[in-house]
Amino acid sequence: MTKLKLGIYWAASCGGCDVSLLEVDEQILDLAAAADIVLWPCAADVKYDDLREYPDGWIDLVLFNGAIRTQENLELAQLLRKKARNLVAYGSCAHTGGVIGLANLSSREEIFSTLFKDHDPIPTEVSQVDGCSLELPQFLNRLTPLDAVVSVDYYIPGCPPPREIISAVLEAVISGKLPEKGTVFASEKNLCDECPRERTEQPITKIYRPHEIEADPEICLLDQGLICLGPATRGGCGAACPNANMPCTGCAGPTAGVTDQGAAMLNTIASLIGVGEEGEAVLQDEDAILQEIEDVIGTFYRFSLASSALGSVCRE
Repeated sequence: MTKLKLGIYWAASCGGCDVSLLEVDEQILDLAAAADIVLWPCAADVKYDDLREYPDGWIDLVLFNGAIRTQENLELAQLLRKKARNLVAYGSCAHTGGVIGLANLSSREEIFSTLFKDHDPIPTEVSQVDGCSLELPQFLNRLTPLDAVVSVDYYIPGCPPPREIISAVLEAVISGKLPEKGTVFASEKNLCDECPRERTEQPITKIYRPHEIEADPEICLLDQGLICLGPATRGGCGAACPNANMPCTGCAGPTAGVTDQGAAMLNTIASLIGVGEEGEAVLQDEDAILQEIEDVIGTFYRFSLASSALGSVCRE
């Protein structure tokens, strides 16, 4: 039986997604028996020219992690879309833009000025002593998730994706029983559905940052004044962060049917601050409470700014 051909590519991201593939322990041996990895720049020295020579559709499945930040990222996304029968957005950066999507709040020039203000401008070509030259990829004006530049067949959320989801994906790949195109390998329900904490939807009287309070491990973090994005975030990780007594930060992206994760979570917060069942004010100082939220965009759009409605009006 012909073995599957699998590709793994790392674009604009921290690299944690590449490492996360090893979380499945001995299941990696089943993958090795069923598939040949024909592309994995992190682990093998594969040349782009070799990739270009592969027939279109020759690779059965490519796990593409990272967002599109440079011209190289864009060109490889387009190339891999041609070479792969199934292209998978793997991890938060490929799925929704990820944490690095927050850079869209600044222009390309502002980013370069902040990072390299004490250095000469970055050249587009760097001469080498042996006479060769290296052309640096263009830094694009905006960061986007993968599906903003090419069509995507499947999505695997998380920063990085949790072991349970990776295992389910590998099982589907090995068995040849991939679900319908467009599937997000995570729960259709929100993270609260799998969180064991007791939630009573108490009005929020004060907002805390995680280091400012020792949270009760049995009670909903929102009820304790901690901004937990569980109500607006897909489940599938087993509520890993709340189980570690830390609020969910939204890395799995919006729940099914929701396009703007931050707006959905803001709506949840609004329902807990300020208005009672019959419209009367619950708290006289609701504005003061909301002012306690540090970095509103970073809190509610930490992983999804680049793919949100707000992202469309960010700096060019």
